[in-house]
Amino acid sequence: MVFDDLGRSGARVVVLAHNLLAHRGSFAAVAAKLAGRARVVNVDLRGHGDSRGTPRAFSTADLAADLAAVLDSIAAREAVVVGTSLGAAAAVELARTRPEQVGALVLIAANPYVASARDRLTFGALATILRTLGPGPVLASILAGLHAPDAAADVRGATTAHLRAMDRRDMARAVRAWVARPALLHGLAGLRVPARVVVGGADSPALAAAGRVLADRLGAELRTVAGAGHTVQAERPAEVAAIVEELLVEAGP
Repeated sequence: MVFDDLGRSGARVVVLAHNLLAHRGSFAAVAAKLAGRARVVNVDLRGHGDSRGTPRAFSTADLAADLAAVLDSIAAREAVVVGTSLGAAAAVELARTRPEQVGALVLIAANPYVASARDRLTFGALATILRTLGPGPVLASILAGLHAPDAAADVRGATTAHLRAMDRRDMARAVRAWVARPALLHGLAGLRVPARVVVGGADSPALAAAGRVLADRLGAELRTVAGAGHTVQAERPAEVAAIVEELLVEAGP
């Protein structure tokens, strides 16, 4: 897994894990804002960005294992783990399997449920299109799912460039990993860590409702970032950074 290791000025470590079909660049502004407060590890999840060329299918459990390996590689005792959507699923899996590595959680645009039958059909078709034709025929639809309609042109442009650069097989495997995700709700009540659940005000209403369920199960505060779409970190980096900074204080030295 490729990652940027920034801001070694503090004892705390923050891991940033992006959403499906995004990349670590979506967290770049958040990472820059946090680098003065903590050691920030901004990752490209398997099959995304510079972590391209996956040789086989993978799962959210594999992504969690990748995050654990990154933390091991920098000898981090524990981290504030920030994950968006697919990254949030990996963050929860990491907290379940390696709880000693997770000091706090920020779950952005997280879907705590398994994929519905409709989603399995929709995303299965998307994986097939991406594998055979690439993102071109569905680019507008993907962008609409990732960003608010009024997202800044440079944000949408960066996402478009990333999508066009992705390997077709990587894209299909990433989509299938998302479709096969496990439910996040199991075992959350046992996670005794500070947490925030974040939803974009312009994201799907279903995800806003799911966010409330997830926050209740975690005993966490729910934050709605007005005007933000699914990729909240790219559209509203200052708000996301501020939420992480709160947890850095709350989680202690």
